[in-house]
Amino acid sequence: MVGFINRKNEIHILEDIYNSKSSSLVVIYGRRRVGKTELSREFIKGKKAVYIFIEIKPEALVLKDIEESFGEIFKIKPRIDNWDDLFNLIFGHKEKLVVVFDEFQNLSKVNPGIFSKFQKYWDLNHTVSQHMFLIIGSYVGMIKKIFKDTKEPLFGRATMLFNIKPFNFFDSFTFLKVFFDLETEDASKFYFIFGGVPKYLLLTGQMGTDDPVETFKKLFIDTRILAEEGKNILTLEFGSEHRSYFSILEAISSGNATPKEISDYTGLKSGAVSKYLHELVNNYEIVIGEKPVIMSRARDTRYFITDNFFNFWFRFIYRNSRLLEINPERAFELIMKDINSYFGRAFEKQAVEFLVEMNRKGMLPFEFMDVGRWWHKTEEIDIIALNRENKEIYFFECKWSLLDVKKAEIILAELKRKAALVKWHNTRRKERYGIIAKEIEDKEKLRDRGYLAFDLRDFSPFLFQMQK
Repeated sequence: MVGFINRKNEIHILEDIYNSKSSSLVVIYGRRRVGKTELSREFIKGKKAVYIFIEIKPEALVLKDIEESFGEIFKIKPRIDNWDDLFNLIFGHKEKLVVVFDEFQNLSKVNPGIFSKFQKYWDLNHTVSQHMFLIIGSYVGMIKKIFKDTKEPLFGRATMLFNIKPFNFFDSFTFLKVFFDLETEDASKFYFIFGGVPKYLLLTGQMGTDDPVETFKKLFIDTRILAEEGKNILTLEFGSEHRSYFSILEAISSGNATPKEISDYTGLKSGAVSKYLHELVNNYEIVIGEKPVIMSRARDTRYFITDNFFNFWFRFIYRNSRLLEINPERAFELIMKDINSYFGRAFEKQAVEFLVEMNRKGMLPFEFMDVGRWWHKTEEIDIIALNRENKEIYFFECKWSLLDVKKAEIILAELKRKAALVKWHNTRRKERYGIIAKEIEDKEKLRDRGYLAFDLRDFSPFLFQMQK
């Protein structure tokens, strides 16, 4: 049995808004399967609340569903023949009420005029009401348009737009430990493949094994339960232009990070690539545009997929979709040949999460205020953490491999060479060098020489703290 895991910060924020004396309209959005509905259900426990799931069906049937939802709370089913009846019922109720609209964006297909009606009643009543509206939406682009487009009636009405993200590695580990007694390495592989999406983690626990590769094969190839998942989610999100978006996401997942590389890979013109990238970053929040953490210029932007699951799906499943149908065993062999390379890139993100946890708990020899990648022309550094006030800078390389001291020293020597290229208070800065790897033999020898050396064994204290 899996209980409600983490989301403590999200619940705390919602409670603060609920406890205010004024009415509120909170928009909870994020990719499908991330746990928005479970968050809302956890939050409304013990409160007078109405939960309404909006299906795409005739308006009269939607209103009947809403009657049933209110009947469960009021004990007497009200009559709701139209949207005026609904909003008069809500705002006429004096006791504080939480009204949850799940998959709110579906109302646009039930009756496009509903948003204007909502705006009218909100503007008339919210200053004299204490009700809390929770608006939940899975189609990020549509939800952001409804509440952030200046031409839309509900623009500017939201008290808060709350983007619910997948779990980080540490919370994902807590979730998986309900099912499996995992070592950190296998837990990491689960995270690299399935991301921190609760629905997928639950599926791995219910149908998989403690072997992440075996579980991947079962869910993506043998049963194909997740083989179409990326397509099913994002086709609806992107609409008629989904093929162009998909080709760009495939390009990024394959390591093409600059607009020119993406254009060359996809065959799309640079103007079209720029347009789609802008929307993937700003409207859909599937891609992030990064600049070097220091020494950045506008043309230095590189693009990365933020979600491990989508990154994995586009790199291995979408790109091999035909072969997976024709010869699944051969497709599996090809994926296995490349999977360690993918794990290595995904490990960089996990290493940043580890450093952030260390930083929060004051367990590093310095406190950093910024962290990120660095690159210039053909040179790259996996992680730079810095404190601009104290002019402290720490350089890290990440390796998804077993390193002995000799190999680590070679990597650190190369890191020092690249660090000298980073133009940032060079004569006055305090700098140190580090390495984060899957495993480092005799890492204490490196630490004795002043290096920061971490491997998966150093992740363990945070994993077990999360479980308490």
